[in-house]
Amino acid sequence: MPVGPPIPGPMRVIAVLALLPFPALLVLAWLSPAGLAPALLSYAALIAAMLGGAHWLVATGPYGRARIAAEGLSGLAVLAVAWLALIAPAYLGFLLLIAAFFVLILRDALAEEAAACPSWFTRWRAYIAAGAAATCVLGVFPVLI
Repeated sequence: MPVGPPIPGPMRVIAVLALLPFPALLVLAWLSPAGLAPALLSYAALIAAMLGGAHWLVATGPYGRARIAAEGLSGLAVLAVAWLALIAPAYLGFLLLIAAFFVLILRDALAEEAAACPSWFTRWRAYIAAGAAATCVLGVFPVLI
């Protein structure tokens, strides 16, 4: 059971809406003769960019220059990886995004440990990142087959 304050209701709705397209896109990627894996890859890159962009919001807090720079650069790094995932071959794009989602989870866990983010925010982002990463793991197989 998660420890800490519960995730606020509106944020739960956002998480569900963010994760909802993943199963549908995964089924289409597996079953479509046209191979809709690029659609799944594009949506996963969009979610990675959204999670990375949240670091810019954190950077707007009353922090010193070093913290603002670290948050801003980590957000830009995720955007760069998401962009690279879209222009790389699909199998490599999926692998880049899987790695990006796990790095985001790790980075958020470290931020929570340093009391830089509320625990519900870290859990909320981890649920989205884990769901996206799991779908990318399953989504890479139609590309490799």
